[in-house]
Amino acid sequence: MKIKKILVADDEDLVRSYIEKKLAKLGYTVLVAKDGEEALEKAFSNIPDIILMDVKMPKLNGIEACKRIKSDERTRHIPIIMLSAKAQSSEINEGIEAGADKYLCKPIGFPDILSEVQAYEDR
Repeated sequence: MKIKKILVADDEDLVRSYIEKKLAKLGYTVLVAKDGEEALEKAFSNIPDIILMDVKMPKLNGIEACKRIKSDERTRHIPIIMLSAKAQSSEINEGIEAGADKYLCKPIGFPDILSEVQAYEDR
């Protein structure tokens, strides 16, 4: 699968814009969302190839957004990589049980994020 369009959902402006700029510089089309509700809207209207989503966001948290994306026939195939400072095994399990394909703990460097995105291109 060729990854072209990536949705980055994170309520932290600096994190979101940093990831957006780095991915765009590499030629990806990047959609951004600042909360879980906006992430759902963008996921359903744009059908990205992969989603990078924070867990703790306003309006709708990343866990609930992940569940809704994975329960919809139009979007259930989209890989979701959760990015979170919540690193307890119970929190990681909650993300995986919600449908996340991968759960990465913050702080995480951009090279690691990119490596995870590129891993889906090889599938």
